[in-house]
Amino acid sequence: MASFTPPMPKERNLFLSAQVNQQSMLDLTKHIIEINEDDNKLKKIYKLFNFKYKPQPIKIMIDSYGGSVYQCFGLLSIMSASKTPIHTYVTGCAMSCGFMIAITGHKRFAYEMATLLYHQVSSGTRGKLKEMEEVIIETKRLHKMIEEHTLKNTKITKARLKESYVAKEDWHIPVKEALKLGIIDEIVSRL
Repeated sequence: MASFTPPMPKERNLFLSAQVNQQSMLDLTKHIIEINEDDNKLKKIYKLFNFKYKPQPIKIMIDSYGGSVYQCFGLLSIMSASKTPIHTYVTGCAMSCGFMIAITGHKRFAYEMATLLYHQVSSGTRGKLKEMEEVIIETKRLHKMIEEHTLKNTKITKARLKESYVAKEDWHIPVKEALKLGIIDEIVSRL
């Protein structure tokens, strides 16, 4: 009988401690896709030897003030489609797009002294009136997508989002409040 030495899976601890931009989202997206592909291969190999392969979760450690919404949405789509579970961990802050990434984890954690921040889309515009109107329409579309994603992935109410919108506030959310609002699933107190 042949012996079976299981192959080792890829590194699963990923880090976002930068601005959300094309490069940082490309790096995370690339790693998530590679891990999923590796897990699919490992499942097939394990099956040949009548073993079941259960992939360990991908862990994304987040300490980010946010950044570009378009690139963030690209990563959110990849995270949602990942067959390998993704766990998000807020280590310092998850603000703006960092918040959106944090709430997209299949399981969500934050360390005791972390802070999350939700706010409406910010945008700048210059040019002719028609160009500015087009930017406003697109910004409203993006904001609606953010609200829908937040409502789907948390226990935050539509009324609370409207309150934040009307007040034009940067809503800083400590971890205990984040836990009550279903933004995170667990507060981490030990490694």
